[in-house]
Amino acid sequence: MRVACPDCTNPIDASPGEEVVCPACFTRFEAPASVQVPRRFDVHLPDGTVIPRQSMYAVREAIYVGNIPITARLRPDVGADELVPVYNFPWFAQIFALLGVDPPADAGTRRIAGWAGVRKSAPAPLPAARPRADQAVSKAIGAASVPVLLAVGVFGVLLLLTLVGLFLSF
Repeated sequence: MRVACPDCTNPIDASPGEEVVCPACFTRFEAPASVQVPRRFDVHLPDGTVIPRQSMYAVREAIYVGNIPITARLRPDVGADELVPVYNFPWFAQIFALLGVDPPADAGTRRIAGWAGVRKSAPAPLPAARPRADQAVSKAIGAASVPVLLAVGVFGVLLLLTLVGLFLSF
């Protein structure tokens, strides 16, 4: 069965009487032995309009028709005295998913008192990384032209032959 977290109302699959931990807010609670499904909802629309005492089926139909947006909030007749986002109820979240409507970007986030909501300035830029020695060598080799490398190779071979000749003359 699906139960709602008592702290953040996140829907969770649990067995009756099972101790669960909410993955959204890490609240530990025991799933109730029986779940009361809300029968009526007060629908609070984003423009401030309140539609009182709507059945679950009336709310589902209004979502299908487009009269209730995903930003609406509901007050169920059982369990919660506060407004709960419509997408937190699994019965309504399924409809929005079928319609291809995603929850708002900040869904499931919680503000903690004292944290700044908006950053006033951009973060300080990171210092430029110093190139490592092997990167510098590989860049130098890559920048060198083929004739220069060929000349260095030929000079090295001639020097080696001269040293071998000197060694054999003794």
